[in-house]
Amino acid sequence: MKPFHGSGVRKGSGSKRRQFLKTAAGAVAGAAAGAIAARGQVTGLIPGGGTPPFPLALGALDTLDKKSYAHNMEVIAHLPGSTIAGGEPLMAMWARGKQRMLPANGGFVDISNPKTPVVINKGVVRGGGAVVYNKNLKKWIMMCTAAAPLTSATPQFPNGAYDKELREKSTGYKGLRGIRNYDITDPLKPVLLQEFNTGEKGNGTHHNFYDGGKYAYLDCGWDDQLRLENHQRPYSNAIMIVDMSDPSNVKEVSRWWVPGQRYGEEAEYKKYRFAGDKTSWTGNHGALSVPQRVEDGGKLGYGGFGAFGMYVMDLSDITKPKPVGHVQWEFDQMGTIPFHTCYPVTSDPAHPRLANIIVAAPEALEADCREAYHTPYVVDVKDPRNPKIIGLFPRPAAPPEAPYSDFCFSRGRFGSHNTQCWIAPGKARPEIMVMTWFNAGVRVFDISDPTAPKEIAYFVPPHEGEIENYESWWRGSTENVFVEWDRNLIWIGTHEGSYCLSCPALGKPVLEPRKVERWSVPHCNVGWDDGAPKAFYFGSPANRVG
Repeated sequence: MKPFHGSGVRKGSGSKRRQFLKTAAGAVAGAAAGAIAARGQVTGLIPGGGTPPFPLALGALDTLDKKSYAHNMEVIAHLPGSTIAGGEPLMAMWARGKQRMLPANGGFVDISNPKTPVVINKGVVRGGGAVVYNKNLKKWIMMCTAAAPLTSATPQFPNGAYDKELREKSTGYKGLRGIRNYDITDPLKPVLLQEFNTGEKGNGTHHNFYDGGKYAYLDCGWDDQLRLENHQRPYSNAIMIVDMSDPSNVKEVSRWWVPGQRYGEEAEYKKYRFAGDKTSWTGNHGALSVPQRVEDGGKLGYGGFGAFGMYVMDLSDITKPKPVGHVQWEFDQMGTIPFHTCYPVTSDPAHPRLANIIVAAPEALEADCREAYHTPYVVDVKDPRNPKIIGLFPRPAAPPEAPYSDFCFSRGRFGSHNTQCWIAPGKARPEIMVMTWFNAGVRVFDISDPTAPKEIAYFVPPHEGEIENYESWWRGSTENVFVEWDRNLIWIGTHEGSYCLSCPALGKPVLEPRKVERWSVPHCNVGWDDGAPKAFYFGSPANRVG
C-alpha cells in the first residue's frame, strides 16, 4: 500500500486515514507494551512479584463437622471449657503424692482421677509456661510467657501485621513483654516472684525451655529490629538465655539470632530465597531444647528458626552461644513455621536407632491449607556439625466416614503443631511420638524405624466454632498434648475443652490415682516429693486423693 501524504480529501482517503490512525494507535500501544515488558524484565509480571497465600480450595466445606473420629483410641473423659497445656512448653505437670495437675486457663486442672478431671481454679497466674521442680529451692516453679498480642489475619484485617491499624495495636501494647515467675508449690496460692522484662519493644516471649536448672532458654523478641515476613507478628523472635538460679532475680546471660535476621543485615538476608515474600516465618519458635544441662556438662541445644531451619547450638561458653550445625528442608516451600518444636528423643538400650534423634515439628499457619504443606522431620544429630533429615512423618488421611476427602477441606489449620511433653511421669517410650495436628486432632506414631514413621492411632474431636465466625474455628481444634507414660494416658487440649484418651499402643490405661515413681528425664524434677504432706486435696470430696 502506498503511503498517505497531504491533508486534501480524495477518493479512498477515508479508508487510508483510518488505516493510518489504526497503525499509529498500534504503534503507541506497541510502545507502551514494550515499556511494560521492559519494566517486567526488572519487576516480574506483577510489581513485587505477588505474594501468597493460596486461594480457598473449591472442595472446602461450607460448614463445620461436629462429629468425632477415632482409630485405636478411646475417650476416657471429656472436660468442656478448660484447655490443658502440653507440648508448648515441653514441661507442664505439677505433682504431689498421688495428685497431678496440668495448667489450664491461667489455673490448673486436677487430673489425679482421669475419669473425672476437676478445674480447681482459674486466673491465678497470668499466661502459661514451663512447670518444673527446682531441686535447689525445693519449690515448684512456673515460668510463664508474656507477649504482645498476635497480628493474625482476620476478615477485618486480612493482611495481619501488614494492616497498619492491627500492627499498631500490637506494637503499642503496654503490658509486660518477657516472663513471669511464680512459686506454685501451693497451686491454690501461687506467689509471683518476678516480672522480668526482656525489652520495651518487640514481642516478648512465647515457647520457652526451662527444666528447673540454672538456665532458661527464651524464645524471645527483645526489640523491634528482628524482622518477620509472616503476618502473625510484627517482629520475629530469637534466643535469649537467662540465669534462673534465683527466679525472683533473673539475669540475662546472652543472645543469639540468625545472621540476616535483624534489620540492617540486608546483605546476609538477601541470600535467602524467602527474603521479602511476606509469608515465611523468619525467626525462632521453640527456643533451644537442651537435653543435658550446661552446669552438668551439657554443650548442645537444638532450636527451630522457622524458614531459616534448625540450628545445633554450641553452649560450651553460655555467654557466647554459637551455631555448630544447621539443617534446612531442601524443598523450597513457602509459609508455615518449618521448624517449630525440637523434641530430643530419650532413647534406651532397646531402641539404639533412636539415639541422637530429634523430632522437628513444623506448625501450620494458614487456615484451609492456603500455604504449602509441611510434615515433621526426623533429624539425626549424631554428628552435631552435620545434622541430617533421615525421615518424614506421613500425612494424616481423612477418616473414611468423614464428609471430606482431605483435611484441607474440613476448614481450619491442617498440619502438625505440638509434640508430647519432654518431661512427663514414667519412663518414656522412645518409639512412640504423639503430636497434635490442629483440625486432624491428635495423631500417634511409631518411630521405631526413624526413617519411616508410621501412624498407628488418631482421635479427631468435633470441630468447635461456627462457620460464620472465622475467629472461632480458623486455628483448628487441637492444640496441646500431654502423655502420662506411667498411666498410659494421653491428654489433649482443644479450643472447646480437654480430653483424656487411651491407646492400645501405650498399654492398658491406669484409671486410679498413682504416685509418680520416676520422670521421663531423670535429671529433672529430682526431689519433687520430698516433704510432701500426707494429703493435699482439691476439687469435690469424690475426687480427693492422698
